[in-house]
Amino acid sequence: MSYQVLARKWRPKKFQDVIGQSHVTRSLQNAIAKNKVGHAYMMVGTRGVGKTSVARIFAKAIRCENITADINACGTCQACLDFDTETSMNVIEIDGASNNSVDNIRELIGNVHYLPTSGRFKVYIIDEVHMLSTNAFNALLKTLEEPPAHVVFIFATTEAQKLLGTVLSRCQRFDFRNVPVDTLVAHVKEIAKVEGIKFENDELIHQLAVLGRGSVRDTLSLLDQVLTFSDENNVLEETLTTSLGVAGPKTITAIASAIYTGNTTELSSIYSRLLFENVPAKNIASSLLDELFNNLKKKSELSEAELIWIYETIARETTWIFSSIVPEKAFEVLMYKVALRRSFFNQKIVGGGQTHSAISSAPAAVAQAVEAAPAPEEVAPEEPKELTVAQKLESMMSELASERSAVITSDPIIAAPAAVVEEKKKVTENRDLTWEGFLNDLGSRSPASASNLEQGNTLSPVTLDNGHLNIELGFGFAGQVFMDYLNEPEVYQKVLNNLSEYFGVDQKNIRFELKQVTGKDDFVTQAEIRENKANATHQDRVEEFKNNPLLKEAEKLFNAKVDKVVLDNPKK
Repeated sequence: MSYQVLARKWRPKKFQDVIGQSHVTRSLQNAIAKNKVGHAYMMVGTRGVGKTSVARIFAKAIRCENITADINACGTCQACLDFDTETSMNVIEIDGASNNSVDNIRELIGNVHYLPTSGRFKVYIIDEVHMLSTNAFNALLKTLEEPPAHVVFIFATTEAQKLLGTVLSRCQRFDFRNVPVDTLVAHVKEIAKVEGIKFENDELIHQLAVLGRGSVRDTLSLLDQVLTFSDENNVLEETLTTSLGVAGPKTITAIASAIYTGNTTELSSIYSRLLFENVPAKNIASSLLDELFNNLKKKSELSEAELIWIYETIARETTWIFSSIVPEKAFEVLMYKVALRRSFFNQKIVGGGQTHSAISSAPAAVAQAVEAAPAPEEVAPEEPKELTVAQKLESMMSELASERSAVITSDPIIAAPAAVVEEKKKVTENRDLTWEGFLNDLGSRSPASASNLEQGNTLSPVTLDNGHLNIELGFGFAGQVFMDYLNEPEVYQKVLNNLSEYFGVDQKNIRFELKQVTGKDDFVTQAEIRENKANATHQDRVEEFKNNPLLKEAEKLFNAKVDKVVLDNPKK
């Protein structure tokens, strides 16, 4: 007998065999027990969670002539034997993807009025029903609304949102859930016991279940793939990681630990080894995010705010990394960035006969949650020395990271009355005395400092009145780590120094408050405002180009239409 894959071999045959969907199976069993079988059912859920299996179990049970005490088909009556032949004329199962025309449906429902040759019902099962054409649905609607008493329709779909409301309203809908990891783990252990499969440790079973992403079929298909690479059904960590192209649980934990402690040497060593073993960087990123998310729910050596920042940074920036020219290098730089979050911008880079701050040319994204080194004029010249890790990182980031707009918007500062002291006027002469002007000036000297302040926003208009400066800066939940950092005495003092210098106000006359914002859904940070403004500016340039008279003339000449515009330098 030919080999049968585990997903088919272990396909549920009874309601009790279905895992993770008790809310569905119990309702269907109750309908059978109370003799309240409807005429149309809709099974909705992601792939591999049991939709079609439950449809078949239910179809067999409602046709059974001797239902068992646990509300399952007996398997021995004429109707059950007819079902098992898989050529039954009383249970018609089709695939909506390959039978989606109106002619297919007309042929299907052409025989609905004929009574079943055995059992009470004639059952029509249509898988991936959302693939039917609109005309096919229209042909089905009348029969679906008022079918003969002996007909039951069972539909299954992964995309219920594509179905017509007129179809959904005629069906009893059951939403299948993704199967929890713990349930998948228990299921794999049961199968392993029966099939004689041995795992090196339970962590491998857990990783297999996580990779299954809530799908029973996907999990068992992955297990089959691992077994083809294993010797005598013995699953080792090496065989699992090699056959699936993933990093092992211990390896991912080691990467996370290296990030927490800032050990870039260990981080680079592990990452290089995984790439050498042909583990895709995207798979490493996915497993790392799972590890970081799990650590959020546990006690960790890091604060919750810091873990959130690390997770958010990796999750956000992988969107451009894996569409870049060199994703493997870009992802390594990203891991360096989060690993060196506390110390990177406090290091100085020496080169070209002078010393300057490490963040002078780094993208604004890297400057989040850390403070910049002093301005160039505050640093004493040093002799050139060997490049540091920070130097190398800056160079890599300059090559890989995308440019960002420097546009900043802000609430205007309320103008001070005419009684401002003349001396202060001289100090602040030719300066834009607004919050926007302050951030732009600070960004030119200390981008990291400006970036930290941009993670919040003013809660009320900033006032400069009679030599007194008042600023209330709010931070949302995601900005807690920035507020905590700015509240550190040394950092807070640096902000006061910058405010005093720019606005020409004595520090004792500055009220600078940092506040946590809660329950305010419309709160938007300066960084978000800046990015939205930059995107809007880019779109304006695109529209301006599309409306260019020369382009319009060219479109008429060639009888064509420009449908996409790519700007060489969207920043300008």
